[in-house]
Amino acid sequence: MSTGTRRRSIVVSACLVAALGAGAGIWAVVDQPERSSASTTHDQAYTGPTATVDKGDLTDSKVFAGTLGYGAPTGLTGAAQGTLTWLPTPGDVIGRDAPLYAVDERPVRSMHGTIPLWRSLERGLKGGDVRQLNENLAALGYDVGLDETFGPRTQRAVKRWQKARGQETTGVLTANDIAFVAGDVRVASVGLALGQPASGEVLQLTSTKRIVVATVSQREAERLAVGTSVSVRINGAGEPMPGQVTDVTPNTSDDGGAKVDVSVSFDAGDRQLPAAASAQIDAQGTTEQGVLSVPVAALAAGPGGKYSVDVVGKDGTRKRVAVVPGFTADGRVAVTGELSAGDRVVVPS
Repeated sequence: MSTGTRRRSIVVSACLVAALGAGAGIWAVVDQPERSSASTTHDQAYTGPTATVDKGDLTDSKVFAGTLGYGAPTGLTGAAQGTLTWLPTPGDVIGRDAPLYAVDERPVRSMHGTIPLWRSLERGLKGGDVRQLNENLAALGYDVGLDETFGPRTQRAVKRWQKARGQETTGVLTANDIAFVAGDVRVASVGLALGQPASGEVLQLTSTKRIVVATVSQREAERLAVGTSVSVRINGAGEPMPGQVTDVTPNTSDDGGAKVDVSVSFDAGDRQLPAAASAQIDAQGTTEQGVLSVPVAALAAGPGGKYSVDVVGKDGTRKRVAVVPGFTADGRVAVTGELSAGDRVVVPS
């Protein structure tokens, strides 16, 4: 056999695709001196690099690059009649009952809810917007029923609320008094200026909770479905934090490819996070339990699509052992053959 044919090939990461069952990896062949997959012993002591045959669970995971932030902002459209006389500053956090903006020096206060204020709220009305109002009044300590009815109790509570804030006690709430927003909010930007009419998009608001957003392909998004548990690192440092995918939306700034934005909430505990940072999302995929595995680089391809590894004995002798590769993950490949956990295998440098 000529020198050119006496070459072996090892599997490293891409080019030769092997779909060996569910979750099988993508492998590549690069030129190395050829070795047969038949069991062979080399007498010469080996002193080069080796790796351990491990037994345990092998999980296919992938890391996605993202950014730390507060999520996509949503606009708050002004509905009060008059001129803007006060506006918050970007970065301000606005809680329940705090002013969102002011019109004619009268604060429009924040109430929590998902139904916009589409009518004046007064005695005799029923509906989901009334329930939202009652829930807010109850949260502020007023005696109301947690139902969809604007009855005498709600009217009395509204009057007390108005009196405590120096307003005329009409018992009726309008867009000059309140706006419903989705919980405590953070001001991302201000859309109008003082002195302008309070119409149009007054504010851009986000959640107060930090999230990580990653833009990925639609195929990659299959691994990041809503509800998927992941881990998060900020700036690639520190211990990973538990997280969960909370939203997946089409990427509106797409440059031609099909992309989606994946939002991940996470528990930072007592950690102090920077105002802006890069982030990494580690998403686990398929797991094979209790398998023997070796580094992908230890696997060598022989004639007929067969594979082998070189096992190094305590005295440095090498024994070529035929193996059948399977699932790959994190740079390792599951193998079956005459191997045991703890064996040392050759890893070409």
